[in-house]
Amino acid sequence: MKYIITYLTILCSFLSFAQTSTPVGQTKIEILSADQLTYNQERGRFQICRGNVRFKQGTMFMNCDSAYFYEEVNRIEAFGKIHIRQKDTLDLWGGYLEYDGDLRQAKVSKNVKLTDGEMVLTTDQLNYDMVNKVGYYSSGGNIVNNEDKLYSRKGTYYTRSKEFYFKDSVRLTNPEYTMESDTLSYNTFTKVATFYGPTYIRSEENTIYCQSGWYNTDKEVSQFSNRAYIEGKENRLEADSMVYYRETGFGEAFGNLKLVDTTEEITITGQYGKYNRISKKTLITGNPIAIKNMDGDSFYLSADTLINFADTALNQKRRLNAFHDVNVYMSEMQAVADSMVYNLSDSTIGFYTNPVLWTDSNQITGDTIIVFRSSEGLRKLEAFNNGFIVERDRNGFYNQIKGKRLDAYFVASKLKRVDVDGNGQSIYYALEDSTQYAGVNDVVCGKMVIRIDVLNKVRTINFKNKPKAIFYPLEKFPNSKAKLSGFEWKNSIRPKKAYF
Repeated sequence: MKYIITYLTILCSFLSFAQTSTPVGQTKIEILSADQLTYNQERGRFQICRGNVRFKQGTMFMNCDSAYFYEEVNRIEAFGKIHIRQKDTLDLWGGYLEYDGDLRQAKVSKNVKLTDGEMVLTTDQLNYDMVNKVGYYSSGGNIVNNEDKLYSRKGTYYTRSKEFYFKDSVRLTNPEYTMESDTLSYNTFTKVATFYGPTYIRSEENTIYCQSGWYNTDKEVSQFSNRAYIEGKENRLEADSMVYYRETGFGEAFGNLKLVDTTEEITITGQYGKYNRISKKTLITGNPIAIKNMDGDSFYLSADTLINFADTALNQKRRLNAFHDVNVYMSEMQAVADSMVYNLSDSTIGFYTNPVLWTDSNQITGDTIIVFRSSEGLRKLEAFNNGFIVERDRNGFYNQIKGKRLDAYFVASKLKRVDVDGNGQSIYYALEDSTQYAGVNDVVCGKMVIRIDVLNKVRTINFKNKPKAIFYPLEKFPNSKAKLSGFEWKNSIRPKKAYF
């Protein structure tokens, strides 16, 4: 009789649960199977399910080792080997579950694992909204999606859009790089990561930093903003924003960019830049300026366009090219030209198309001018075709040397000798003291060698190949001969440091 009464009590309880009304739009949780079902009213108004337990609610199915089923309030508390499945949406595992069937809210803990078929999330505790298909954690989570591995302290996963939103200590690891950020969203379908705070992307070849941007981890295309930079072993490029294609090694930089070459001690600024990692070529426009440390002096360069070539696999020389409206300033030398090539490997500088170069009180012109430097400063200068040196003395007279080719030699950046080869001409005002002149030399010859003393005065002139020389007293020197053909004093366009 005792067992019959117990059975009737349980049956009546089941019937009373079944008669409980369900709000519109909600579904009741169903028990599909269990090895054992018990009910003890003294313990509470729930069923105890044990062994191969299976539940169903709509398209959601759940397995577990055991559970408390609160049918009256449409809730489950489950234990051991929990597996929740939503068709074509997700699989969720854990060791402990609290599930509200009316709200369709699941709280899973103990070795939690969530997957949508591609990515796998593991965490200590996960809250999951079955209606909106949104899961979130706040005690640290790890995600694996193919080769990408990500950790964050807090995270939210939107199953429908396959998008994660991570916060606090975010770290994404790939065989090619690691990414660290404060806040990051990541779409497991498009494989696009979006940054919302200070972010670092580190690889073997460089480090990238930004405060906002995005990165397509599949196509390896990225965009970085808010004073982003890319720093390699030998250089650093920063700008307001950048676009970088890691696979091809091509990058663009926009706004207030700054390129620092630590090996050659060069800093280049501008408004737009393009970089090719394969050729190690960087092009910069938008009022670019380059500054290079040269043995304690500073080399300032401006032009319409600057191109920096680093060493390549072909072992080409490192060089800096400048095009159009070139201006150079350093204490020992100033220059203007249409274009310039600076070979950093051997410290030679070539100026092309209407170049003008100044050293001390000397102005040098030619179709092409090549400058050779050493650690002590200017060593040699070559002016090809229409070479012309003009020196304005303290009294306003112009000493001039002209020839097909001029080779000027310097000691500690001071002009000491000039060799003229071909169609040599010279006008020299021989100054005896600060105000008195011995006269004026007017010379024409095939070749000549001019030596200059420490006071920048001509010490000797050697004439070769049929020289024709006339020495005039200053007062009898014809004004018509005062300027050689092609003479033009261009001091007004001489670069001054203040302009940079």
